[in-house]
Amino acid sequence: MLIVQRLYLKEFLKTLAVLTFGIAAVFSIIGLVNRVGDFLQYNPPTAMLVQYTLLGFPKYVHYLLPMAILLSSLFIFSQALKRKEIVTVKSASGRMKKLLLPFVYTGLVLTLFGFVIGEVVVPASTKKMHQIKNKIIKKDKKHLFREGTLYMRGKNNSIVRVGLYLPDKNISKDVSIFVFDEAGLTERINAESAEWDEDAWVLKKVSIQNIAKGKTTEKAALRYEGMESPKIFQEDIWNTEEMTIQELFSYRKRLNDAGFKNVRLVVYINSRLSYPFINFFMLLLGISLSIGGEQKLFQKIYHSGILSHSRANAGIISAAIGLLVSLAYWFGYSLFLSLGYAGTVPPAAAPWIVPALFAGISAYLYKEIPE
Repeated sequence: MLIVQRLYLKEFLKTLAVLTFGIAAVFSIIGLVNRVGDFLQYNPPTAMLVQYTLLGFPKYVHYLLPMAILLSSLFIFSQALKRKEIVTVKSASGRMKKLLLPFVYTGLVLTLFGFVIGEVVVPASTKKMHQIKNKIIKKDKKHLFREGTLYMRGKNNSIVRVGLYLPDKNISKDVSIFVFDEAGLTERINAESAEWDEDAWVLKKVSIQNIAKGKTTEKAALRYEGMESPKIFQEDIWNTEEMTIQELFSYRKRLNDAGFKNVRLVVYINSRLSYPFINFFMLLLGISLSIGGEQKLFQKIYHSGILSHSRANAGIISAAIGLLVSLAYWFGYSLFLSLGYAGTVPPAAAPWIVPALFAGISAYLYKEIPE
């Protein structure tokens, strides 16, 4: 690697680290401030609040990384353009794409980094944040949710297993209820499905096994009030941020096998897959906007006299362009996600449309960088 490549890469990574971790830290603190009113009434230990704040950090790093990559690349190479370094490299018969090759590899590494953060670190940290929140508000968690299967404690100290729970429909499939008294297990109730009806669950195709009498009774339907209302546990169990991509795929397969199509889940899974790739193309876009054919825009601004040739003003220009591009990306991405949720756009395609568009623009602009 050439000295100039190492210098540019070092400056880029340093700027990227400051932007990403700095802004993520600010957002983590803001997240705590927004919840502190709910927490203070329980007098939580300071250490627990600090831990809650730190656990929110990976999520913001994951979400802010594309914008930070774009801003960093714009800033570094617009500085190089202002200092005539790009002109010097070209005058010395240097090939720009060869000079930029380490950044292409860095973009691939950042894409992998974004995927690991989003699929390994964020689910684990989000789950831990939820546990800390429950500890702070002294909430006794009575249920466990894994890949669509729900385990919970009933109102009468029974244990309930729901083989497949559909949060958006309040429908349970493959329900087993184990009823205990002081002597032990007294009754087992199996139901093919259950639906929430105002104030109780209605079990369908029910089999009731009386353990003491060794007798089994079959019923077409049974109104059962021993299970908690869906409102009690709805918020806690359906948190897709706590699920890894493997768990999401497994849950979707189980829904499909049961004959249920969850459009929101399809959109969300594809958004988790598409999101990290934009890191690579944001880097290409930042480089291309700085030293590609669009460098004329920077040159006109620098030579117009509107802004002085200071490092600070160069940073302002880069930040403004980066923020505009980022806002355009986020607006388009959010719009197509909404269209996917509504079914207007195919759910599996909706999260890929804007990333694919930006990928095409970035690749084209990078290809057009003059040698």
